[in-house]
Amino acid sequence: MKKTANEQQGMVGILTMRSLKKNRGRNLVAVLAVIMTTMMFTTLFTLTQSLGKTMTEMYLHQSGTSAHATCKEITDDQIEKIAAHPDVKKIGRSIVVGVAENQSLAGRQVEIRYASEQYARDDFAYPSVGRMPQNSGEIALDTLTLQRLGGDCELGEQVTLMWKKDYKSDEMTESTFTLCGFWEGNLSTYASMAWVSEEFALQACGGAEKPQDGQFCGMRMTGISFSDTKNIEEKTAKVLSDCGLNELEFNMNLAYSDEVQKSILTENLSMYGGMALVFIAGYLIIFNIFQISVASDIQFYGKLKTLGMTKRQLRRMILGQGCLVSLAGIPAGLILGYLLGIRLFPILVSSPEMDVLVSANPIIFIGSALFALATVLSSCLLPARAAGKVSPVEALRYTDRDGGSKRKSRKSENGASLFGMAWANLWRNRKRTVLVVGSLTLGMVLMSFFYAKNASFDMEKYLIEYAAADFQIDDATNERVSGYDPASPTIDISLIGDISKLEGLEETGRLYSREISMPVSQQACENFKTFYTEETLEDFASFDPTFSEWKKKYDEMLSGGEAVHTVYGADGLILEAAVDKQYVAAGEYDAEKFAGGEYVLAIGPSAEGEELLPTYSVGEKLQIEGREFTVMAVLFPLSPMVKGTRAVFDIPLVIPADTFTQLWQESNLRKFYFNVADSQTKSASELLKEYQQTKAAGMNIVSRKSIEEQYEAETRSSAVTGYAISVVIALVGILNFVNSMVTAIISRKKEFAMIQSVGMTKRQLRRLLTFEGLYYAGMTLAVSYVLSVVVVGVLVRALVADGYSTFRFTLLPLIGCTPFLLALAVLIPYICFKNLEKQSVVERLRMAD
Repeated sequence: MKKTANEQQGMVGILTMRSLKKNRGRNLVAVLAVIMTTMMFTTLFTLTQSLGKTMTEMYLHQSGTSAHATCKEITDDQIEKIAAHPDVKKIGRSIVVGVAENQSLAGRQVEIRYASEQYARDDFAYPSVGRMPQNSGEIALDTLTLQRLGGDCELGEQVTLMWKKDYKSDEMTESTFTLCGFWEGNLSTYASMAWVSEEFALQACGGAEKPQDGQFCGMRMTGISFSDTKNIEEKTAKVLSDCGLNELEFNMNLAYSDEVQKSILTENLSMYGGMALVFIAGYLIIFNIFQISVASDIQFYGKLKTLGMTKRQLRRMILGQGCLVSLAGIPAGLILGYLLGIRLFPILVSSPEMDVLVSANPIIFIGSALFALATVLSSCLLPARAAGKVSPVEALRYTDRDGGSKRKSRKSENGASLFGMAWANLWRNRKRTVLVVGSLTLGMVLMSFFYAKNASFDMEKYLIEYAAADFQIDDATNERVSGYDPASPTIDISLIGDISKLEGLEETGRLYSREISMPVSQQACENFKTFYTEETLEDFASFDPTFSEWKKKYDEMLSGGEAVHTVYGADGLILEAAVDKQYVAAGEYDAEKFAGGEYVLAIGPSAEGEELLPTYSVGEKLQIEGREFTVMAVLFPLSPMVKGTRAVFDIPLVIPADTFTQLWQESNLRKFYFNVADSQTKSASELLKEYQQTKAAGMNIVSRKSIEEQYEAETRSSAVTGYAISVVIALVGILNFVNSMVTAIISRKKEFAMIQSVGMTKRQLRRLLTFEGLYYAGMTLAVSYVLSVVVVGVLVRALVADGYSTFRFTLLPLIGCTPFLLALAVLIPYICFKNLEKQSVVERLRMAD
C-alpha cells in the first residue's frame, strides 16, 4: 500500500532520529564541533558589538556630550522654541560663568557653569551622590577636581574657587561654595564641570543673555537629541527652519559622524575577518564529520534506496541530522561564547581612556545562531548530495576513492613498495587530500603572517612620537587653555636637584618656551603662500574649528604685520631627538656650531616630501630680542617637544637652552626629560609622583614604560584575535587530518583485510599508514613554507612599509610547528592502526561483505 506524503516524511524523521541514536559517538563529535563553531561566532559578535559600544562611548566622552547637536551662542527664547518642536526628544541648557584658576587645578580645565539636569546628564556630569545645586552657595563637582583642591568627597564640605569671567583680563573672583553633589571624574573628557545654581550664574553675568566682548560669562549653550542618530544634520536643519532660526549655527556631535563610525568599523575589521575564517574553519570540520558519516553509512543508504527512498528524501535525512545536531549544539555554544566574550573583552580592551561596556545586543545571539546554522547546513549539502547520487550497487562496492576517478594499472619490476602504495593511496580521494593539506596550510600561513606583522612593529619608532625619554615632566600650565606661563614654578630647581642625584641617571634634557611677536621676512611669507594653496586652506577649514581665527592672523602676517613666534630653548636628549635625520626637512644640523648660540632651527608642519615648508628658509637671518640668528635647518615637529598650548597661529623656532636663559633670565622650565637605568625606573617614578602629590598637583608626568604598556593593551585585542584564529584554524586542520585518516581506514577495512590475507604483516600495514601521515605532513609543510615566504616577504613587507614598523623576515611559528606536525603525522596513524587491530582479519572480511 502506497504511503502518503506525510507518512513518508514521518518515516524519514524516524530514520533520521534512529540514525543519530545508532552513532552516538560520532554525533557527539559533531555536536562538539557545532558548539565550538557557535561559541567562536558568539565570542566574536560579543567582542565586535562591545568594542563598537565602548568606542562610541569613548568618543562621546571626548566630545564632552552625548547630545546629538549643540549650539554655543543662543538665547533663552530660542531654546524654548527648539524645545517645543515635536522632533526634539531631549534638550539641555547651560549658562557659562567662568573658568577656575586655582593653582592646584593647573593643567586641568574646570568650567564653572549652571546646567539643567538634562544638560548635566548629557555631559556625563550628573551627581551620583547628592544632587544638582539649587541655592546660590551650592556647587557640584567631579572627584578629580575635589582631589586637586585637596578636599574629601563629602557632602557639605566647603569649596573655594578662584575664577575669572574675562579671559583677556587677569582679574580674579574668589567664591566659596558648599558641596551638594559629586560624581566620578573622567580624564578622557576635555574639561571638568563645576555646576552652580542658575541664581548664581545670572548674578555673575548680570542677567545678560550674551557675553560681553572678551568674556564668556553669560553665554547660553544647549544640546538637543532626537529619537535616533540617523541624519542628525538634516534633522537639526529642519528643526531650525521650522522654528525660524536659520541663522543659528549648530554643531553635530562628531561621535555620530560618518568618519567616527568608519573608524569604529576599521577597528572591528579584524573581528569581521575572524568571522569569515571561523565560517571556513567550522565548514571544514563539520563537512568532514558528515563526510565520514556518509562514508560509514553508505551501504545503509544504498539499501534505503533499494527500498524506494528518493534522492530528495536522503538529502532531507542528512540535512535533518545536521539540524538536530545544531539544535543540540547552538544553545550551548551561545551561552559559552557570550560568557567567554564577557571575560575576554575587559582583557582585550584595557585602555585607560575607555570605560569597558559589554554589549548584550540581541543581534549577538541571533547573528551567531544564524551563522552557525548556515555553517552546519552548508557543510551538510555536499555529503547529502553525494549520498543521494550513490546507487545501491555502487554502495556495496564503495571504496575511499573520488567518484569520478578511474583505476590505473601500475606495473613494477621490483614489486610494490610501501612508499609507492602510501603515495597512491593518498591520491585515491584527491578532494579530501587537498582539503586536509589546505586547512592545515591555512592555519600555518596565518600564524606566520600575524607573527611576522607583530614582530615588525618597532617600539622605538612608536615611542619617539610620544616620549623622547624614559621620563618627561611638563609644567602645570603646558596645556592650559589660557596659555602657557613661562614664570610658572611647577618644575622647581629642587626637583631637578633630586633627579640629578638619582642612581643610574643617564641623560637629561631641558626645554624652555616663550611667545614673542616679530615681523616675518618676505621669503618666509612666500614660503607660506606656496605651501598653503587654496585647496590646502579649504581642507584645513573643513576640520579645524579654529580656522577662522588662524586665517585672520595668517592674513595679517602676509599683509606685513607681525606674527607670534614660539621660541624654544632646548638641549640634551630632547634636542638630539628633534634633530635626528628623519626630522630634518632642509639644511644640515651641526651640533658644535649650533651650541655657539648664533644659529636657530625653524620648525615646519608635519608634511614630509614638501620642498618648501611654511617657515623661514635655510640661511635666512632674523632678530630675536635684538640678537641676530641664522637659520641652520628646518625640522619636522617632534611631538614631545612642541606638544602643548600655543598661539592659534605661530612660527616655532629652536635655540640652545643656554642662549635662551641669557635672553630671558627669569624663565622657568616648560619641560624636563631624563633617562635612567632600567633598575632605577621604579625609584624615579616614585620620586616624581611624590613631588606631584605634595608640591605640584598640576604637573604632568609622561613615562615611556607606561606608554609602552598602554600600546600593548590597546593592540592586544587584534593580536590575540589574530593568533587565536590562526590556532583554531590549525586545530581544525589537525582535526580534519584525524577525520581523514579515520575515514580512510573505515572505508578500506575490507581492502586492508584482503592485503593482510595475502601476506602483508601488521608492521608493514602500520608503516603504510605512517607513510601516508608523513606525506600529508610533508606536503603541508612544503606548501606552508612556500606560501609563508611569499606572504611574509611580499604582503607583510608592503603592510609595514610605513608607520611604526621595521620589516623583519621571520618564519619562527612555522619552524616551531614543524616537529609538532611531524610527530602528529606518526602518532595519529599509529592510534588508528591500534583501533583497526582490535578486529581480526576474518571479522573485517565478514563485516565488509
